[in-house]
Amino acid sequence: MWRILIFSVLTALVCQSKGHSVSQTESEGASPPNIVFILADDLGWNDVSYHGSRVKTPNIDSLSKTGVRLENYYVQQVCTPSRAALMSGRYPIHTGLQHEVIYAGQRSGLPLSVKTLANQLKERGYDTHGVGKWHLGFFEESYLPTKRGFDSWTGYMTGNEDYYTHVNCESLGCGYDFYANSTLDMSDNTTYSTLRYTRRAKDIIMGHQTDGPQSKPLFLYLPFQAVHSPLQVPEEYIEPYKRSSLSPQRQKFAGMASCLDEAIGNITSYLKSKNMWENTILIFSTDNGGETNAGGNNWPLRGKKWTLWEGGVRGVSFIHSPLFNSTTVGTTHRSLMHISDWYPTILEGILSHTLPSNLSLDGVNMWRSLLTGSEGPRTELLHTIDPLASHPGVALYNDTFPTNTTAAIRVGDWKLLTGYPGVDKIFPPVNYYSDYFNYRVSNWHWKTLNKIARIKGDEANYFHLMHDNEYHDLQDRHMQGVLYENDFPEIYQLTASGEVKNVWLFNITEDPEELIDRSDDFPEIVKQLLDRLAEYNLTAIPPNFPSPDPAGSPANNGGAWKPWVNTGVVSTLINHVNSAIVRTKSFFGQLILWE
Repeated sequence: MWRILIFSVLTALVCQSKGHSVSQTESEGASPPNIVFILADDLGWNDVSYHGSRVKTPNIDSLSKTGVRLENYYVQQVCTPSRAALMSGRYPIHTGLQHEVIYAGQRSGLPLSVKTLANQLKERGYDTHGVGKWHLGFFEESYLPTKRGFDSWTGYMTGNEDYYTHVNCESLGCGYDFYANSTLDMSDNTTYSTLRYTRRAKDIIMGHQTDGPQSKPLFLYLPFQAVHSPLQVPEEYIEPYKRSSLSPQRQKFAGMASCLDEAIGNITSYLKSKNMWENTILIFSTDNGGETNAGGNNWPLRGKKWTLWEGGVRGVSFIHSPLFNSTTVGTTHRSLMHISDWYPTILEGILSHTLPSNLSLDGVNMWRSLLTGSEGPRTELLHTIDPLASHPGVALYNDTFPTNTTAAIRVGDWKLLTGYPGVDKIFPPVNYYSDYFNYRVSNWHWKTLNKIARIKGDEANYFHLMHDNEYHDLQDRHMQGVLYENDFPEIYQLTASGEVKNVWLFNITEDPEELIDRSDDFPEIVKQLLDRLAEYNLTAIPPNFPSPDPAGSPANNGGAWKPWVNTGVVSTLINHVNSAIVRTKSFFGQLILWE
């Protein structure tokens, strides 16, 4: 049976430890590891216990604590672009999926020229199975996951749906959306989806052949529906939160997160009972920041899902494996990392496979950095460039990237945002729905004021505007843990109502909450980052964001969301056009980068 030499980067570490480690599988001639990738939907920074949340996630906490927690990890601001980056190893500007999401009825999808992560692993001898949400196109059968490298798929194709009935309502109407492979599956519309997906994962694991000439390693991709809206969960999962101070909305959300956490614990148990756990690498990631309108929270980060602020793009993630060396277990990874990095990290790092350069990857292999804690190879990150988003104000610079185009980029410590990055509010924890915040929030306010004063070197600006009695009253209320949101409007909201502003600069290392805009203080850094955006923009392909096609309406397709275009006719044309654009723009982009 085909064997892959893996983990050679850790040979030195093996010599330092007597315990079993991932590195030793090479010398032992063991099978390549099973890879389980769990993708949560809309899980925010403040939605896991280990970030201080009131939401109980004991399995996530335990696995991350005994693995590697990724605390400088980024995703896209919304569902489709993140999933495209994971499956392709490319930024969304290089797949045409940089604008919003794929809505049901759109003739859009991850380009067929892209060899997905599942394609790659299948070619390398893996059994590949997906359970959950696809959201990378289904207008033609050729875009379905079982045509993109997955041996099987159980789940849905669109962006959201009812957790029980599997009905999704969008602009073209309401339709059923649940598949077994490429066929609609209407056998069960009463089981809560998280439980149904867990049951399917159990069937895959327990049915997986682990020995004999036909045995293969397993790639199990689990993009759960939870904790995306609608807020639905069996009552038993809400019950533990009913006597808490959480708002009713937050209680439902917490129940959904707890159910998801339980599912993760159950999946690890199934792997153990099948004797697969000792040779498994488990990766966990969210797809974007929490949606504050649906119970999620990203405190203390600014923004939410759909925004380019840290609350929209900084993600919860960890990697865990019994194969890890003792020097890896229990560490925190603080190097810059993006969801697109998993593609080369899995293929080049874990499996030691050299990828061809014509894949035009944006992701980088982070494996050595994850295992050793060394500084990672990524030094910059393009969050996005979205030419279809709103264009507020006018461009502030000539001969560079226009500041009224929505984009964001991170280079080193610095993050630049342009155009309209989205709602710029910091949303306090929704735990506390009475008219004041608890001590945790109060203490954050006070530290934040002093931090602003320190960085700006202008403490008086934040305190002298209050009369003495107001200042002392504020101090007294702080000591009691009673502070109101409008005590510090400049902390919660960056721009005044009606103000047109289209460029911001933050030192994210120093100021992860994006409290202090430094664009006026460092115009030369602004210009440098704008020039970098301009270089990226030369390599971008146009967003593939057509209007929904009425022919795709469930009313025309038996009441369901399903492929409605003859295979090959449209996709072949789109594929050829996009491939030509990518090749041309990549060529000229490289010429610029080489100058």
